[in-house]
Amino acid sequence: MKRLRETHGLSLSQLSERSGVAKATLFKVERGRTNPTLDTMIAIAETFDVSVPSLLATPPRAEVEIVRAGGGQDISDQSTDGRVLRSQTIGAGSLEIHVQTFRANSPETSTSHGAGAREHVFVRSGSIRVGPVGHEEILEGGDYATYPADRLHRWEALGADASVWIVHTFPRAAAFTE
Repeated sequence: MKRLRETHGLSLSQLSERSGVAKATLFKVERGRTNPTLDTMIAIAETFDVSVPSLLATPPRAEVEIVRAGGGQDISDQSTDGRVLRSQTIGAGSLEIHVQTFRANSPETSTSHGAGAREHVFVRSGSIRVGPVGHEEILEGGDYATYPADRLHRWEALGADASVWIVHTFPRAAAFTE
């Protein structure tokens, strides 16, 4: 259900409104914390125009998963051209893999990505100043750095555009309680 919801760009609230199923129930269904009734499954399936059995089936995973150049979710803005190549839950948290090119003379300050978040940066080309505000470091092509991303942090390509790979790691949010 979560895969379908995210593919359709819906929040739990929006899915609740469209399906008529309580948001708390949808939350529990996504996390496997409840056994939904047949009526709940039918309402969810009808919302996505899929069969109930397809909601229950685990999609087969390819032996090799590929994101081709230019693929992924576009996260470009005025300071950077970027794409999220992968977002996945891993163990006690999740990660996102980005490929981004930061434009020269266009510094960017990022807000906190949440408690415990980290950024792991590998510079593919160029020179870039990165890190928590007040603790920025200059990295060159081939350099790697990691730092806490749970506070303001800056990106500034120096001299020319800088191309980087970024792996964001996020601890799992506290369990939902009613």
